[in-house]
Amino acid sequence: MTTLRTETPATAPDTAVDRDVVVVGGGTGGLSAAVFLARFGFETIVLARGASAIEQCAHLENYLGFPGGISPGRFLALGRDQATAEGATVVDERVETAQRIGDTPARFRVETAADRTVRTTSVLAASAYDGDWLDSFKDLDAADGEPFLVTDAGRTDIDGLYACGWLTDETAHQASINAGHGARAALSLIRDDLRERYWPAVADRYVDWVVDENRYGGDGWNEHVDEWFEREMVPEDEDIDGELLECARQDLAVEFLDRCVDEEERKRRDREGQRRLLAQLDDDIIRAYAESNIDD
Repeated sequence: MTTLRTETPATAPDTAVDRDVVVVGGGTGGLSAAVFLARFGFETIVLARGASAIEQCAHLENYLGFPGGISPGRFLALGRDQATAEGATVVDERVETAQRIGDTPARFRVETAADRTVRTTSVLAASAYDGDWLDSFKDLDAADGEPFLVTDAGRTDIDGLYACGWLTDETAHQASINAGHGARAALSLIRDDLRERYWPAVADRYVDWVVDENRYGGDGWNEHVDEWFEREMVPEDEDIDGELLECARQDLAVEFLDRCVDEEERKRRDREGQRRLLAQLDDDIIRAYAESNIDD
């Protein structure tokens, strides 16, 4: 899997940043966000208190892709496996405090009950039960006695602080909604990073998907990409440094061309995805299904 962000504040030499993003909360929204963030190339850690709101549900029956439903525990295990497979770290530690410590690059210090301290550029709040760790952010509002963050596509008024799920004013208590909310917050964070490094037109082009090999990489790409870049990506009213222009052009090429997969790779990924699903199923269920479908 190719990541667009190959060097980040957390991977730079002599950096003061431990992780690019700390996701607080290991439920549906937090894990969904972590998948997108890690795939982009951010050094991402998920700090989870060990209990998720979705575990209040006896059986998850309205999440697309699971006919017959799935147990919340198995659903979270699949989510953790996916986030980890994409490069994120998931740790069962409750966050106690998060504070601003500077402007850039290490803007926040996050501390856990296990005495872990993480310096990070961005924090994504995805916890459901506990908002006390957000007390240091004075822009916090309250609804029905519970803390929540006012967000716009996952962004808050505090630079570097993003949010999804129950601590926000934009969501509902549904797993599928919170998964999308986490993905949207992560996408906003990623686009803000690109916007800071380049300019809005480049940032707004970013989307995370893979496509068949000829969709972007077929005949004519190299011939037309410069024309397209000049026409669609370069602001007419701004004087942008040539080196920065070339860097943005190269990043866009990686984003488009390196996410093309051929038929063999597509099949490999499909098989790997099925194996990961099977690893989370009970052996007796797999055995019974296999035996019932053996030809006489």
